[in-house]
Amino acid sequence: MSLTSALNIATSGMRATQTAISVTSSNIANADVDGYTRKSVTSQTVVVSGVSSGVSLSEVQRQVDAGLERRTNAARSQSGSAEVLADYLSQLSNAMGSTTGDDTIASAITDLATSLQSLSLAPDGASEAQLVVSDIEDLVDRANSLTGSIQDLRGDADKAIGDSVDAVNASLQRLDDLNEQVQRAQASGVSTADLVDKQMQEVAILSTQLSVTYFTDSTGAMSIYGPGGTILLDDTVHELDFTAAASVDSTSSYSASGTLSGITVGGKDLTSFINSGTIGGLLDIRDEVLPAQQAIVDALTDSVMTALNEAQNGGTSLPPPSSLTSSGTVDGSQALDGSGTLRIAVLDDVGVVQSFTDLDLSSYATIDDLVAAIDGMAGLTAGIDADGKLSIVSEDSSLGIGLAQVSGGIGTDVVSASAALGLNDLVSKSSSGHLTLRGDVAADPSLLARGTLSVESGLAAGDTGIASGDISTLTALIAGFTGTQSFAATGGLSAVDTTLAGYAGELISHVAVLGSEADATSAIKASALSNLASSLANGSGVNLDEEAAELEILQTNYQAAANVISVIQEMYDVLLNMV
Repeated sequence: MSLTSALNIATSGMRATQTAISVTSSNIANADVDGYTRKSVTSQTVVVSGVSSGVSLSEVQRQVDAGLERRTNAARSQSGSAEVLADYLSQLSNAMGSTTGDDTIASAITDLATSLQSLSLAPDGASEAQLVVSDIEDLVDRANSLTGSIQDLRGDADKAIGDSVDAVNASLQRLDDLNEQVQRAQASGVSTADLVDKQMQEVAILSTQLSVTYFTDSTGAMSIYGPGGTILLDDTVHELDFTAAASVDSTSSYSASGTLSGITVGGKDLTSFINSGTIGGLLDIRDEVLPAQQAIVDALTDSVMTALNEAQNGGTSLPPPSSLTSSGTVDGSQALDGSGTLRIAVLDDVGVVQSFTDLDLSSYATIDDLVAAIDGMAGLTAGIDADGKLSIVSEDSSLGIGLAQVSGGIGTDVVSASAALGLNDLVSKSSSGHLTLRGDVAADPSLLARGTLSVESGLAAGDTGIASGDISTLTALIAGFTGTQSFAATGGLSAVDTTLAGYAGELISHVAVLGSEADATSAIKASALSNLASSLANGSGVNLDEEAAELEILQTNYQAAANVISVIQEMYDVLLNMV
C-alpha cells in the first residue's frame, strides 16, 4: 500500500469522525427540544478492487421505532376524543347539580309541590298563591337554564370544531412546505433527518385532531390520508371545510335540512367517518351526546308543562279571568274532531253564574265553527287574530269566564277543549325548548286556578258556578306533581315509572354517571398515550450520558487518525530529504 493510499484512508477516517462528532453534538444540543429524535451515522468500509481504501458514513438516520411511532399517533387520536367528552360532560354535570343539592330542577319541582300543598290548605291566601307562582317561575328558570347550558355547550363545541379544522389546515400547509424542503435536500444529497422530525411533529398535531394515516414516497414527500381514506395531502393540500354556526339552540341539527355544518373535503362529507381525535369528540358532543341529554330534559319539561296545563285548563280562578287567550297559534280551518259537551259560563267575581251555554262539540266541523258559536253567546266575543291567537273576552270587564269539559273532549287523546286550544295554559314552550309562565298569572297570582266550574246538569243563572274554597284544581296539580308517571326510554335513559322530581333526579344521576365513565375512559386513554409516548421517547430521545461517552470515543478516533496522518507526513519528509 502506498503512502498516498494510507494518507487517503486516514483522511477519510478523520472526515467520517468529524461528521459523527457533528451528529453527536447536534444530539446533545437538541436533547431537550420537543420532537427531536436521536440521530446516528454508521461507518462503512470503502473497498476498491478488493482492497480497503478508507471509510465512509451512511446517511444520517433517525433512531425511531416507526411502528411505535404510528401506535403513539393512533393513541393521540383516541385520547383526544376521550378528553373532549370528559371535559364537556363535566361542565354539563356541574350545570345539572348534585342529586342532593337544593338548587337543582329536582329541588324546584319538590318546592312547587310543597307550595301547592300549602295553597290547598289556604286556597284564598294571597301569600300562598304568590309562593306557588314564584316556585313555578323558579322551576321554569331552572328548566330554561338547563336547556341553555346544553345548547351553549353545543355552541362551544361547534366553534371548537371550527378552531380544530383551522389547526388541521394550518398543519397540512406546514407539511406541504416541509415536503418541498425534504425533496430539495434529498436531491442535493443533504441529510433530511431533522426535516423528517418536523414532518412527524405535524403528524402528531394532526393525529390529536383526527385519525390520519401517512406514507412517504421515494422523494421523501409525505402523503396524508384522513378518515374514510380521504386524501388530505399529496402534491397539494386538500383542506377541510367547515362553517361554524352563528348560534345554536335545540332546533339546530346536523342533517340534510339542518343548520349545523358538517366537515367536507372537496365536496365529500367526512363527518360520519370522523370518530376519534378532538374533532371526533366535538362532533359526538354536538350531534349525539348533548342532544340526547336535551331529549331527557324535554321529556321532563313536557311532563311538567302537561301537569300544570292540564290541571289549569280544567279549572277556573276566583275571581275568574275576564279574557282567555290561546298560548299557541290556532288554525281555524282545522277539523275539530270533538265529542261531548263544553260548558262556558260568564261569572261574577265571587263565582256566581250570570249566564252559561253548553256546546255539543260533535256539532262543529272546524275550530272556526266552534269559535263562531262562542262568539254568538251572550256577554262574550271570540275570534282568531292575524297571529293565529284565539281569544275569548267578556264584554263586561267586571265579569269573568269559566270553562268546564262536562264530557268528551277534542282529538284522539280526548283532552278538554280548553287544553286542546291552550286557552288556560299556565306554561308555554317555544320551538327552542324554553318555557314561559303566562304573563297575567305571573303579575296576578289570584288568576291561578284553584277550583272548577260546576258541571251539574241543573245549573242556572244565579247559582254558584265555582265555590270559594274549592280546591279541586289544586288537588289535580298536587297529584300531577306527586303522583307516579310513566316515562319512556329517552336519550340513553331507560324507561321508568316515577314522580316528576324522581325523573329529574334520574336525569341528574344519569349525567353524573356519564361524566364519571367519561373521566375513567379519558384517564385510561391518557395513560395509554403516556406509556407509548414514554416508550417512544426512551427509544428515540437523547441520553446525554451516552452521547458524552460517544463523544469521547470519537475524540480518541479523531486523534488516532490525526496521529496516522502525522506519521505519514514524517515519512514523506524523510523521502523528500533523501532526494
